[in-house]
Amino acid sequence: MFHKGAAGIGQIWACAGVGLLAGGAFGHWFGKHASFRAYKRAIAICFVIHGGAYVVFSQMTHYWLALVFIAVSRAGVAVSSVLNMTQLLRNVPNEYRGRVFATNESLTWAVMMLSMAAAGVASLSVSPRTIGVWSGVLSSTTALAWGFLNLTGRLPEPHPEGVEPEAVEVHGEPTV
Repeated sequence: MFHKGAAGIGQIWACAGVGLLAGGAFGHWFGKHASFRAYKRAIAICFVIHGGAYVVFSQMTHYWLALVFIAVSRAGVAVSSVLNMTQLLRNVPNEYRGRVFATNESLTWAVMMLSMAAAGVASLSVSPRTIGVWSGVLSSTTALAWGFLNLTGRLPEPHPEGVEPEAVEVHGEPTV
């Protein structure tokens, strides 16, 4: 779309990586200070940021802005990933943790592979920009489901049975 060749693809991936690193660092910091309520709110916000930024990325005509929005999209993914992994460590009992992580990763990768296959098939008749819009919109629908479940009280704070908070570098009382 930008006629930048292999170097352009490399720059897009590099900016995605920068977003992942920045989002991961922010998620680590935020997770140390966030209450369970703030965690749930942050996850919904992160999914909206991820999907919305991806929609904007897909429509950018200015290359440098596309690089910014792919970084923002990936930062949203990284924050939610770090926060979710922290909550899993806190709340999943030791005897189930491996199965929970394996199931989570298997489902994540399966959905990713299916969505890439669908995008590949769609690319035969639909523009990359349209595929990008739909990818971002579908990614943001997770925020709708998460928000609905949270508002209806279906995401209660579980009793911690996993790793002690100190073992996942959570110190002090939640302040956010």
